[in-house]
Parts: sequence; structure tokens; C-alpha cells
Amino acid sequence: MKRILLIFSLIAINSNFIFGQIDTANGRYYQQIFPNVTLSSNIVYGSNTKSNNTSQTLLLDIYEPTGDTVAQRPLIILAHGGSFIGGTKTEQDMVEMSNRFAKMGYVVASIEYRVGFYPFDSINAIKAVIRAVQDMKASIRFFRKAPQTYRIHPNYIFAGGSSAGAFMGLHTAYMDKEAEAYQLISASALTALGGLDGNSGNPGYSSKVSGVINLCGAMGLANWIEAEDPPFVSTHGTQDGTVPYGTARIYVAGFPIMVVEGSSSLKIHAATIPVVNPFHTYEGAGHVPYLGTSASQVAYMDTTIDFVRDFLRPLLGGASSISVNQIDQKSTLKIFPNPVHDHIIVSFEEDMKSPRAEVYSFNGAFVKSYPLTSKNTLHLNLDTGVYFIKILDGELVLKTEKIVVN
Repeated sequence: MKRILLIFSLIAINSNFIFGQIDTANGRYYQQIFPNVTLSSNIVYGSNTKSNNTSQTLLLDIYEPTGDTVAQRPLIILAHGGSFIGGTKTEQDMVEMSNRFAKMGYVVASIEYRVGFYPFDSINAIKAVIRAVQDMKASIRFFRKAPQTYRIHPNYIFAGGSSAGAFMGLHTAYMDKEAEAYQLISASALTALGGLDGNSGNPGYSSKVSGVINLCGAMGLANWIEAEDPPFVSTHGTQDGTVPYGTARIYVAGFPIMVVEGSSSLKIHAATIPVVNPFHTYEGAGHVPYLGTSASQVAYMDTTIDFVRDFLRPLLGGASSISVNQIDQKSTLKIFPNPVHDHIIVSFEEDMKSPRAEVYSFNGAFVKSYPLTSKNTLHLNLDTGVYFIKILDGELVLKTEKIVVN
């Protein structure tokens, strides 16, 4: 037990230096605690060649809470919709989301990316998606290259957006093997485009994300989502005529393109792995129902913001909890099975003085606490959903793990 305490003490001392901390006090990342937002427009994050062989300088807008002094903040990268043939970083929904999340304390980047393809067929559409994904990855690398410039935490970067932007976030996170891309495009065509990571800028840095924001999007194949992949949040209308709610063919400008797997199909697959995927269905709604300023559109936006917020907030557990999880994988502390129906087992061999388990809802609310011995079968009696179980010895947090109750 002394060895374990020493390890955790060293983590607590050095985590600010090694990983940094996410400050979640005083309603940060949950309430809009900042009244104003500072906008930095048209920041160059890269460049690349468009489908017509002309060069495009890639720009993004950065939204930050005015007056914020926190040194390391989570970053959200958003991309607009437009079927990969149009749209801008200043679309109404992008501006609204960026401002609202910045007021919660996030740094938000709304990016422009390469759009346009012709003729409208599956091969050219797939190339357009890959170009856009390459640009999103370049924007992620841009921030990791110099995180101190905008005071972002490089371990807490989330990406996604609306419609085409959601496609980009999903493919950035989950189409991470060339063999997966080859299911859609030839090896030679992928190489000609610059490979999965592309040549849009900032090479040598990771383009991995901590989570995906999928608003009315879809992906080539759901089975690209695998165990240990990052979580994602989804919203989608059941009557979406642009991007299918389930699995169906997608059209661009009236031309049939290819079959894609929408949010409900992704949810079904994610639940079998499991990868965490809270999913909100807009019953009876069409495509991006939150886009606009009417009363109903504003109501949909409110729902969307709150749902995404509740997904992101529990993921900001702080760097020390990340390093704890990395180390305690080597210890004897185990939590199983997962997913769980009603009973879960917590076992360990370490000598603990006052061990207990605490269960929290997905939005961070305390649910219940259980005293522990060396091996315990806990009767959870919880509603279906995603929870967090925290194992503590006194006030020392030994392990935090997501569990899925089905």
C-alpha cells in the first residue's frame, strides 16, 4: 500500500508539469459563466490543393472566454455543414455553438476546409470527405504544435460539427487505418491525396481526439468503431432527408452517392463494443433542426448544446485521473463485467484502510456509495445508461471507470 501511495503522491506533485490540470471549479464547462467572448478571426492553420488543383489557405476562427486566466483549457474544433460542396466557418449554427461553449470556458475553433467536387459520384465524394478530414487533422495538429498560444490542453481536444462537419469528426477518429479507407477508395487514390493524415500542415504532431461531436452525421462503416476508441455524442432527426438517421444511400444535389451509416446505426454498433455514445433523437425532425433563429430552432439548439455539454463535462476529469488510470492498469484492482446488467464485481489485493465505491451519473451527479472489502458483488439497481464508478481509499481516488448499464 505504501508503494501505491507513493506513486499517487508523485503523480499529484508532478501532474501539473507533465500533463497539466483541467480546472472544473465554479461551474466551468457546465454553465455559461463568462458574459463575453473574444473572437480571433481568419487564423491560418494550413494549406492544401483543392479538387480543381488550385491552392487554398486554410483558416479558422477562435472563440475564447473574455478575461479567462486559466492556463490550460479543453478545445472544441467544429466544422460546418454543406454536403462537402459549400458552407463557411461563420454559418449561424457554428457561431452560436462556438459562442455558447466559449462562455462555459472552452476554447472553440470553427474551421474552414476544402469543399467542392465534380462530377457528383461516389469516388469524388469520398475524395472530398478525405480532403476535409485531412484538413480537420491539420487543425488539431495546429493547436498541438503550440498549445500555449491559445492556452489549450493538448490532451483534451474534441472534434466534430454539423452534417458534413460531423462526418469529418467521425472519420477523423474512427477511419484510422488505411485498410478501412481502402474499403472506399483505392490505395493509389489515397496516396495521391496524401494518405490518411494528408499534407495540410503541421506534420509531426498527433491528430488524435478525446471525443467526437456528431450532429446529424454519418460514417462509411460503423464497424470502424472499435474497443478503446474515443467516445462520441450523437444527435439526429428521425425524418432527416439529407443524412440518413439509419443506414441508407446519401444524395448530393439529387445525385445518388453511396450508402452510409447514420447516427442510429452507429449507436447500435457502439453499444456492442462498448464505446460510450449518448444519443439524442430529434423525434419527427429533419436535418439540423437547430439551424436558424425561429423559436423551434432555438429550442433545438438549446437541447443540442445541453446534450453535448453533458457528454463533454464528465470527460474533463483532470490529468491526474488520466495518469491514475494508466498506472492502476498494472495493479490488481478490477471492475467487471462491463457492460453490466445489475451486479458488478470490484476486486483487489491491495491493503486498503477504508475502501469504497462511488457511482456517478453521466453528467457527474452523485448516485450512491458502497463500502468495499477485498472482493465485492455490488447490487447496482440502476436505470439503463452510462455511469462512472470511482474506487477510493479514504479520499484517495484509485480508479475511475465508465460503466454501461443495460
